[in-house]
Amino acid sequence: MNPLQLDSNFLLMSAAGKLITWQFSDDFREFSDYLDRKTPPSQWNWTPANAWIAFENELKSEKKKTAVTRLKYIDTNGKTLDVQIRALASKKDHFLFLFAPQKTDPETPSLFLQDEKLRSVIFQNSANAILLLNPEDDTILENNQTALQYFEIKSSSEWIGKNFFSLLNNNFPNAEYEMIRKTILKGESFTGDVEFSTFQNKHFWGSVAFRILSSDQNRVVLVQIKNITEKINAERSLLEQSQKIAEHEANLNAIIENSEALIWSVNKNYEILIFNSKFKKVMKESYQYDIFPGFQIFQNNTNPETNKNWKAFYDRAFSGERFSINGTRPTRQNIVVFTETSFYPIRNSEGEITGVSAVSLDITDKKLAEEKFRLLFEYSSNPHILYDESGIFECNPATLTMLRCSDKNYILGKHPSFFSSETKPDGTIVRERSEKVETIALKRGSHTFERFYKRMDGEEFPIEITLTPLTIHHKTVFLAVWHEITERKVYEDSLKRAKDTAEAASKAKSDFLAMMSHEIRTPLNGVIGTVSLLEATSLNLEQKEYLDIIKTSGQNLLILLNDILDLSRIESGHLKLEMQPVSPERLIGDVINLFKAMAEEKGLEIESRISSLVPNWIISDPFRLRQIMINLLGNSVKFTEKGKIILSVEAEKFPNDKLRLIFRVQDTGIGIPEEKLEMLFKAFNQLDSSTTRRYGGSGLGLTISKKLAALMKGEIIVKSQVGRGSEFSLSILTEKLDYKIPAGVQELHSKNLAKIAVISIHDSGLKEQIKKFCERNGFQVKIVRTAREVIRVITEEERIGIFLTDLNLPDMNLPEILNEIRTANSSLKLTVILFMEKEFRTSYYLLTDGLFNRPGFKIFMMFKPVLLEELSKNFEKAFPTQVSKEQTLGNEKKLLSEKIPLKILLVEDNVINQKIAIRLLGKLGYSVDSAMNGVEALASLKNQWYDLIFMDIQMPEMDGYETTHHIRENFTNPKPIIVAMTANAMEGDKEKCIEAGMDAYIAKPIQITDIESSIIHLFQS
Repeated sequence: MNPLQLDSNFLLMSAAGKLITWQFSDDFREFSDYLDRKTPPSQWNWTPANAWIAFENELKSEKKKTAVTRLKYIDTNGKTLDVQIRALASKKDHFLFLFAPQKTDPETPSLFLQDEKLRSVIFQNSANAILLLNPEDDTILENNQTALQYFEIKSSSEWIGKNFFSLLNNNFPNAEYEMIRKTILKGESFTGDVEFSTFQNKHFWGSVAFRILSSDQNRVVLVQIKNITEKINAERSLLEQSQKIAEHEANLNAIIENSEALIWSVNKNYEILIFNSKFKKVMKESYQYDIFPGFQIFQNNTNPETNKNWKAFYDRAFSGERFSINGTRPTRQNIVVFTETSFYPIRNSEGEITGVSAVSLDITDKKLAEEKFRLLFEYSSNPHILYDESGIFECNPATLTMLRCSDKNYILGKHPSFFSSETKPDGTIVRERSEKVETIALKRGSHTFERFYKRMDGEEFPIEITLTPLTIHHKTVFLAVWHEITERKVYEDSLKRAKDTAEAASKAKSDFLAMMSHEIRTPLNGVIGTVSLLEATSLNLEQKEYLDIIKTSGQNLLILLNDILDLSRIESGHLKLEMQPVSPERLIGDVINLFKAMAEEKGLEIESRISSLVPNWIISDPFRLRQIMINLLGNSVKFTEKGKIILSVEAEKFPNDKLRLIFRVQDTGIGIPEEKLEMLFKAFNQLDSSTTRRYGGSGLGLTISKKLAALMKGEIIVKSQVGRGSEFSLSILTEKLDYKIPAGVQELHSKNLAKIAVISIHDSGLKEQIKKFCERNGFQVKIVRTAREVIRVITEEERIGIFLTDLNLPDMNLPEILNEIRTANSSLKLTVILFMEKEFRTSYYLLTDGLFNRPGFKIFMMFKPVLLEELSKNFEKAFPTQVSKEQTLGNEKKLLSEKIPLKILLVEDNVINQKIAIRLLGKLGYSVDSAMNGVEALASLKNQWYDLIFMDIQMPEMDGYETTHHIRENFTNPKPIIVAMTANAMEGDKEKCIEAGMDAYIAKPIQITDIESSIIHLFQS
């Protein structure tokens, strides 16, 4: 019940007749008594008896928002009470009834009839507005002073002649007013509440009374109006509050009804007031009671002891106490249900306790969980500890066993950190780490960590702790579960030692291979380099034959060395593919050309077939793919004496825009016995391992090829018949490129030059498109957002190939960026592609004035939207092949030093390799200064500037890495080009050289073509 603190007498009911709330003064005490007994108004003592029902039916049938009636009520003393009842309809299908006593009109005193002047004074000074109307046409004949004030006019002349209906609010129905007039003209009086409009277009509510007055001379309608605007506003406020109460009560009823708990309340006579269906169902099932409002909660057939206990509970609540009890109740199936019942006193508006409400929850699952936890806690083999800020307040027997403690009291009250073996320098226990893990557990819900603890006898042991925060009696505590991990730690230590041993062995193997590679390549560089020099001299046939033997032997030794290193890299997982654009047709052509002369010597024909489905360009590792195909085709030529060899390429579509490429090598060679096919791909295995074998080789080629195919997400399959030939199929998973890769870009990547593309584009879609394009062209991509980032990356990186950008970045425009880059590095050369908005196609020159004529910058401009084909053409212009056919024809006799004059320093500690390099560079027309180590190189740089430095890595006194660091730090204006020329050819050596600040890398043994192409790419713009 929610009483309203208003001076109104009211009753709020639902359309269905349900009593919601009410308030009555002493004048209507009997109405209040009826409602306290839940007796609806239709059963009150009205006369006639059905008066209220008739009023309700009128409301519902005509769907009125407001209605007024007068009813007569006979009280207990037999006295008749006239009651005016106003009904207001709310939006929630509720009715608010306002009750007011209706007073009878008093008889007119004789003094009033005798004194005309008195009547005039009373008429003019009445607190109510008084109007006299012509009964014939409803026009206003006369008014008093109050009427002028009500209707905001200054003089009666302003409305004399107007009819009364014009004073009513526009919403008042004309038909209803005509009915009122007919009633009045019959001689009956009429009273009602009406809304009026003033002459200033304001509104007010009036209680209006009509009565017709007649004399010998006149017949008029007397209208009296009392301003009741405040009363109406109060009623509206009351209606709004009543609606809120109704909504609140409906929500409360829904909550009560839908609750899983049993909810009920009783009055001071222990009679049920309200209850939900859950309570009614349980009372029926457990006690066979059909309950209803007013049901006596203590029945005679109930166990007296049970009644006594429940009465004690209710009486405690009647005394003002709020409390909860745990108990049980039976079910129809004789299953015990555990319950928690809470009792609350109910107070009225004066604070008097009038009843008790009770809420009973089924806590059976909770009880079972608690029992399971207790059993787990008590009988678990792992220690379980409960503690709070005061220390441990409970632990299970396993805790005593682990700590080797005989009495729980030695543990209780201590914080778990008490048992930690970690102490501060002063010997006190470390507590801060415990607080840290408790904070983590509170945040995550639980936390597992490791510690070292001490038993009561002082023995230390490793332990894994799982910490979980719990709430017990509205207080946060922690459950710590301990698990001793001594055995696990011993196992982990043994694993770590085994891992360290294996890693040490692997490192020793890698170090040995690196050392052997270096030590073999160093003299091999002298052998192959000397052969290269001798080939350019005049030799007779016998000398040339001996030279070919040396050359072939050196190359075979280099192939074997590279195969051993490749196998080692693959098995250690260090070999990584370098994905770049590849032309399958060109790659196959190059491989066939390698073996063409050998095949012709044996009278063999090599035929190539490429399916029309094979794209012009794919993404793969060109070096490794070429390595596999050389091995497969080389074996076919080696083991085929007559007939022909067919090398074909086919393509199959694959999900997710992928492509499966299949390379087949078919020959008419000696074939392979079926029982020996499994041996083909085993390292260092030969099918014929006898001392009289006809074909040589290390047996590594196919092993490496198969492993490389697996790295390419493919495989090698072999089919063979002895005497009829073999077919080796290589399948790889790749992506198709829809555009041509410029030859200049391919040359650029082949020597590891200018590998980085810097992108600074605002539009995310275009940025992703350009990023993918650059990656497919073999560039490593760096995405930058601001001009400052652009300047930093371009000036710090050594291998920037291209810069793709918008005109304006957030903090700077392109001309300003290029100015900053030129200031930071005056010798830098950079290719730039500028993307302009299409709106500036005809006015771009206004925005780019002075941009294109900048030394060292090659700038191309494109308008959005960007077409990849157009972008590819710009890449072709940006990276042309370094030597065109016309240049080649015109400059055939020119030495490289004449086309690209350079001052060169060679830093090499091996005298033989130093001589070889100087002679090879001399063949290109260059005179070279030399240094035996890094210290001599730095001394030479102080006296002489060099354009190009060839740098060995392993040298006494100062190696190549340290030397490069000093050069980059102290000789920066301009920076010399540094090319690594080293026998360090293991996986990662090239990257290590580039990271150290070198511009390019050549592995020993060196060839004159390697030196020549590096110089062209590094110095020819």
